[in-house]
Amino acid sequence: MKPSSTARGLSALLGPLRLAGDAAVAVLALWAAFRLRLAVALPFTDEPLPADRFAFFGQALPWLLAAQIALLALAGLYESFRPLPRLDLARRIALACGLQGAGAALAVFFAATQFPRSVLLLYLVFDAAGLYLFRRGIERLHAPPERRLLIVGDGGAARELARNLALHRWHGLFVIGHVPVPGEPAADAAAPELGPRLGTLDDVPALLARGVADDVLLAPRPDGWRTALVDRLAGVRPAHSSVLLLPGPFESLIGRMRYRWVHDLPVIEVVRESEWRLELPLKRAVDLVAASALGLVALPLLAVAAAAVKLTSPGPVLHRQVRIGRGLAPFELWKLRTMRLGAESEGEERLATRDDDRLTPIGALLRRYRLDELPQLAQVLAGKMSLVGPRPERPGFVERYLAEVPGYRERFSVAPGLTGLAQVNGEYDSTAENKLRYDLAYLASRSLWLDLSILARTVRIVLSSRGY
Repeated sequence: MKPSSTARGLSALLGPLRLAGDAAVAVLALWAAFRLRLAVALPFTDEPLPADRFAFFGQALPWLLAAQIALLALAGLYESFRPLPRLDLARRIALACGLQGAGAALAVFFAATQFPRSVLLLYLVFDAAGLYLFRRGIERLHAPPERRLLIVGDGGAARELARNLALHRWHGLFVIGHVPVPGEPAADAAAPELGPRLGTLDDVPALLARGVADDVLLAPRPDGWRTALVDRLAGVRPAHSSVLLLPGPFESLIGRMRYRWVHDLPVIEVVRESEWRLELPLKRAVDLVAASALGLVALPLLAVAAAAVKLTSPGPVLHRQVRIGRGLAPFELWKLRTMRLGAESEGEERLATRDDDRLTPIGALLRRYRLDELPQLAQVLAGKMSLVGPRPERPGFVERYLAEVPGYRERFSVAPGLTGLAQVNGEYDSTAENKLRYDLAYLASRSLWLDLSILARTVRIVLSSRGY
């Protein structure tokens, strides 16, 4: 059933409405906390507050409003219109309110003011409850306009995309059918997620003109000769060389490309020359400064986490594992041990999953908040890793992906990272092919500002434990 025009209008205003509503909840929660305390003596208090204490309302409100918006953003509650599970929404709101309360308590302590502590406690309770009810209510207003999507392609990438769209209806895209890509082998098995075959590529203009489809998504197979060539060059290409492409009309229509001009011909830099004179030393300096500072701040937390690992399960505190780094060179990666001893005694490498049965109870907690990754700061300082880059994989998986995933070799042209674009955008259990899309997008666009953006988003994800 299509959403009504009123629902679509409200959905378009959802961004500003969330911001205004969150601010209004803070105002009402603080006002209600003061009015209740002015009228009632709560447990552990002697009497209602004197009327003159209401003057603190105007003093505290601007700070609490700013903290409300900033911490909700930190908890990832302004990222998208994706509906959140109830427990996830409650956890993120509790995180934002908890940090808000801790900050307010410290401010009251160090400012030595007489701000009523009972009002602060009431405010946090009212605020958390109000935010939860408001957010649950506003989710019902999000009714994205339905867009009928025609997929060109019937390979694995097209199927994965169609399955995701069917699972996450909040995108507003509905697959109505597909047409095969000319020159590609037809799919061997039926693909119900792609819908019916709606003709050939020649029929696509008529399907759009007749209103059968609203949008067209091109999902060809990634194993063309160009990808294969770039993959082969990745292991031998010198740092001072580039790979250029003379674009056709289709490539020229793609926005935000990096062009280089050869007389009167525009060519696209598919793989750019490494800017080692400035880029690498600057990136290394950021790694050294940030990893040193973060390591010092996290040292007490690391000590507590290490003690918890040691006391709750038999085995070493550190888990040492061979991973593949820049230039396909192996190195030893360190993590706090999160799995039971002998979890891979059979010798078979297994990818970690959300509900991995090999995790210890304390290991699941450490992994949820990425605390098990803290020892890798030492490897960043040693130059084996960077703060930002493609995540390093194990040798068995690398060998498999090099054979199965076109373009996979290119991700080893830079040092592996503690976090990356795939980690802040993708899901925890995303496929190797999808993670590669993010890794190659990072390689094509990498800059100091992109690294800083990824680091800031990583902090937000760690605090909200999103993607676990």
